[in-house]
Amino acid sequence: AEIRSRNRYQANAWIRKLARRAYYNSGKPQCCVVCGYSTHFEVCHIRPIQEFPDNTPMSVVNSLDNLTALCPNCHWEFDHKLLSL
Repeated sequence: AEIRSRNRYQANAWIRKLARRAYYNSGKPQCCVVCGYSTHFEVCHIRPIQEFPDNTPMSVVNSLDNLTALCPNCHWEFDHKLLSL
């Protein structure tokens, strides 16, 4: 189970890296879409990576419709269901 968990984490890290690249190259806002903070933002999957079946194409998981920019605080609130988009 530990190896499977580690492999999933590594795969998700790669997916997140590709998501950041896609977002940065998209021309979408380079600031938090909620509060406008622009010093640092994170690319967030609106539908979490783990909700997709393992065989889902990367183009679907990292679709620009599934990516948004959030500051660390808004991202944490979104991940903990305290903020909706």
